[in-house]
Amino acid sequence: MAKKKFYVVWVGKQTGVFTDWAVVQPLVAGHPGAKHKSFLSMEEAKKALDSGAPAAEAASAKAASGKAASGKAASAKAASGKLRTTKKAQGFVFDKAYDIHIFSDGACDPNPGEAGSGVAVYEQGILSELWYGCYESLGTNNTAELNALYKALEIAEKMLGSSRRIQILSDSSYSLNAITKWSAGWEKNGWTRKGNQVLANKALISSMYSLYKRLATDVDLTHVKGHSGVEGNELADRLSLLAHREKIVGFQMFDGVSKKEALLSMV
Repeated sequence: MAKKKFYVVWVGKQTGVFTDWAVVQPLVAGHPGAKHKSFLSMEEAKKALDSGAPAAEAASAKAASGKAASGKAASAKAASGKLRTTKKAQGFVFDKAYDIHIFSDGACDPNPGEAGSGVAVYEQGILSELWYGCYESLGTNNTAELNALYKALEIAEKMLGSSRRIQILSDSSYSLNAITKWSAGWEKNGWTRKGNQVLANKALISSMYSLYKRLATDVDLTHVKGHSGVEGNELADRLSLLAHREKIVGFQMFDGVSKKEALLSMV
């Protein structure tokens, strides 16, 4: 049996000591200058967290952070623990192989804690719909991301038509991998992990996978770098924060496509 590990995150969407890699992965994936390390005991992990990142790693993280913030004021850290930014995306263009692009994102503060999800829809590269909701009084970052992706899949199913292809973009590696890579094995194993371990978010993931299999030939799930200035990702992020703040339990359209700049500027 593999030894239990304790994960320290010094630089990421959320810092601290964690006991599950599935929780840690979305906190560090795509985060500028992310620094994390595993330890074999809670005592070692806590000591390492209190001591700070090793000198070489800390210097690297500082350099990466300084480069990203050069010439700009520091962005405010919002309730979801994500770094908000209004910088322009470098090199992002809509893939013309798709008619519709749907961005999904989730927010949770603390983790576990209050959570919300957001979705931004583009048709032929033009913003057409904004959605938010899925408030949970006791959710997690993973459930918020999964709920957002699930709603994106449901929207995609309704928008699919003759010869239309859809791309769904999420900054959550965990959510994307759960549906496109891991679910096939989990399903064969009775929706349990290896060693008959309990699968977190089993009901939600199994429902999502069932929907994904129906859409897979026309809908592509793609990872997008979070908080890098990609408008769709930024809008979905702000909507997830609004859902969290306003406690929107259902999932509803946000009447604000014409006011996207105001939405993007919120922190």
